[in-house]
Amino acid sequence: MFNSKHYVPILKWKRAEQSALEILKIEDKKLMTPLIQFVMPKLTTKESLGKTDDEKFKQIILKFQEKIKKIPEEIIEAWGLTPIFVDVSLLYTTELKVEIFENLVLKEKETGIFLIPVLHLSDNLKIIKTVENHKHGLCLRLVCADLDDLNELDKKIKSFFTSIRLSEKDIDLLVDIKDIGENSDKFFKYMNLSKGIPNLLKWRTFTFASGAFHEDLSKCKRDEENHIQRFDWINWIHQIQDKSFPRKPSFSDYAIQYPIYKESTQFFAPTTSIKYTLENDWFILKGEKQKFELYLANAKLLVEDSRFYGENFSNGDKFIFERANHYEKYIKDPTTKGTGSTENWLTAGINHHLTLVVNQISNLP
Repeated sequence: MFNSKHYVPILKWKRAEQSALEILKIEDKKLMTPLIQFVMPKLTTKESLGKTDDEKFKQIILKFQEKIKKIPEEIIEAWGLTPIFVDVSLLYTTELKVEIFENLVLKEKETGIFLIPVLHLSDNLKIIKTVENHKHGLCLRLVCADLDDLNELDKKIKSFFTSIRLSEKDIDLLVDIKDIGENSDKFFKYMNLSKGIPNLLKWRTFTFASGAFHEDLSKCKRDEENHIQRFDWINWIHQIQDKSFPRKPSFSDYAIQYPIYKESTQFFAPTTSIKYTLENDWFILKGEKQKFELYLANAKLLVEDSRFYGENFSNGDKFIFERANHYEKYIKDPTTKGTGSTENWLTAGINHHLTLVVNQISNLP
């Protein structure tokens, strides 16, 4: 399907991420295959009122089930009919994971969407059997615990193959070590361990994923220049130059988000900060909670900075440029509104990041 000069961004399937994919330029979409992770919805205050925890849990399940039938349409609108990895690991129950895979496979036949189900070695056999003979193959996603004992990994992979009717050539291999922060030792430890994965050259594709974006922006300061090193990218670039490595992996990251999904963060209002990806770091323009005018003020600072890629670089950059130009008008008359929502700014930041990464990868020697 693809080689090391390809990008696999890992994104939660929420509105901001969907919009970021939808507004990508066609030529950039051809250079990536997203991995989307379905997440449980949250209840509104009204929906939660007077309910026990058990009742809330059941309500969340029902709310997600109502959304399942709409997901194929969302994928087509945001991504089209080209390959996309779909991961159900963040859903609450085995039954729900099976249900969504069953619905997606059914809709795949009706709509022509090109889905590649993502499985884990720890998955329940019911989940595996739902997609065991999938026509587009599968993706096997390994995590750190899988690589800690290579002899045990060999046994688990052999067991995995007894559960499905496919071989390595039908399966995309993704090693995902998640959060590395500034810990390069962790990155290289697991990258080196991945050399011992059985039949590494036979898998359809090989991708290595990590994330270096911080859990929050508490260490960033207002009115100061803040930078977070893109160690996921920096380390990957260093690794693919290692000629002793048997197979160069494709690059995968979590864009401008923390790689470990914490459901509790859905209930807290974030600061109105701009997260802007540069060549080797993220430029953070710190805002404050509920101070939406700071989006405009920081956008103006950003577009006046020599490191801004320009309004024509991506649709995300175009949005930033337009909001920066709106700053003076808004300051004179705040009733004009137009600051953009947190969702809008997340969309812009992700879209810029995706565009930059595919350009970085395509320009590698």
